[in-house]
Amino acid sequence: MTIRHPLAFALVLAAAPAAAADFPLSFTADGSSRWYEFYTGSFAQLDKGHGGDPALDGFFRIGAEADPFAPTVFEEAADAADVFPREHAFANIGTISYAGAGDGTFAITAVTLDVSPHVTAEHGVLGTDYRTTVSSPVGTVTVSGGVVTDIRLEAAIRFELDATYIPSMGWLPYDGTLSMAGDRFDLFVDDEVAFAHGNLRYAWDLTGRIDGVGGAADRIFEAGFD
Repeated sequence: MTIRHPLAFALVLAAAPAAAADFPLSFTADGSSRWYEFYTGSFAQLDKGHGGDPALDGFFRIGAEADPFAPTVFEEAADAADVFPREHAFANIGTISYAGAGDGTFAITAVTLDVSPHVTAEHGVLGTDYRTTVSSPVGTVTVSGGVVTDIRLEAAIRFELDATYIPSMGWLPYDGTLSMAGDRFDLFVDDEVAFAHGNLRYAWDLTGRIDGVGGAADRIFEAGFD
């Protein structure tokens, strides 16, 4: 079909869907990635075996540390748990969607993650699973030669623990931040919810590499974003 009128041609362009693409996310987590259950005073670290078993990542006592987010003492708790069942390989953890196609730098439009298969909360006092929501993403994806070479992202992240089996509790929200820079990610959530027997405080402190991002690594963030 030939469109000769400029206005008609402009209307056709306006009606055409905007180009968009998805980048599947897989992470390789740093060994220093941790999960905390403050109600029981315990934390797990990915590269710290419990009782001589490297598959068991925790638990260690938070009370043994002056700063639980920079531990140097690993005092074993009585209970052992496999909090990181897939170890460093956070494969197929989510997707980044961005507005563009081909090579260039494009705005990120949406991010999905499902963290619970990689960092379990089932060994906590609630003994339950959780769901992940990423919102308000701001940032870009850069593609060169058909390869994603850089990701820049700031977003809010929420974990909701399933406490629906407890009357009037429902899904418990835990809010934090998700950042990406170059080929590195940083996820930090430290939040608490009050319930009848005190506060349920949980924390996720996860860092690592974004798999499949080409080009030189952004070494300034090699040890995290602090």
